[in-house]
Amino acid sequence: MIHIDKDKYSISENNRHKTQIAKTQIVLGCSLRKDSNHITRLQHKEYGKTKKWNTYTISRNGNIYEHFDPKYHSDFMNNKEINMKIISIIIENMGCLFKTPDDKYINWLHEVCDEENVVERQLSNYCFWERITDEQLISTAELCKILCDKFSIPKKLIEFNHYHKDINKFRGIVFRSNYIEDSSDINPLFDIMRFNKILDN
Repeated sequence: MIHIDKDKYSISENNRHKTQIAKTQIVLGCSLRKDSNHITRLQHKEYGKTKKWNTYTISRNGNIYEHFDPKYHSDFMNNKEINMKIISIIIENMGCLFKTPDDKYINWLHEVCDEENVVERQLSNYCFWERITDEQLISTAELCKILCDKFSIPKKLIEFNHYHKDINKFRGIVFRSNYIEDSSDINPLFDIMRFNKILDN
């Protein structure tokens, strides 16, 4: 049984909505920041009153943090109807990286990625990415299994990570990039085939 930490980064009920409605999707995305910096940002955003929180975070070492009970919802996406029906999981990952003249690899916020985590691969018009760890992939899949069982969401992951205009009709597990045109979130290094194998076991 996996451990879900419901205390370390739990948020106030003022940071999420109290409405409860049947869930139809789990949305996976990346933090696009280094380590847990996205959590620090949310803790201070709008003077600590933001409702843009994701439901769960998966750390680089595979730890699972629950920010609020998934029966509720937040303003994670920019659509109220979608937000009410989803559970959001953010994987700590810097996403696409840019090589500097002094051979460092940075994200869009100029945070420096540890070189051992850099993968060079031509994908989505970018050449460098922060790798997703094995621990993250396994923890994300195991968490999805639990959530799918609890909320009667089909254990089915979308097979592509690009935009689709009718993605809101899909019942199962999707990527944030399925909702956003010209988005590389989720990191294209996410191993869909391996994730599905873990999901099916």
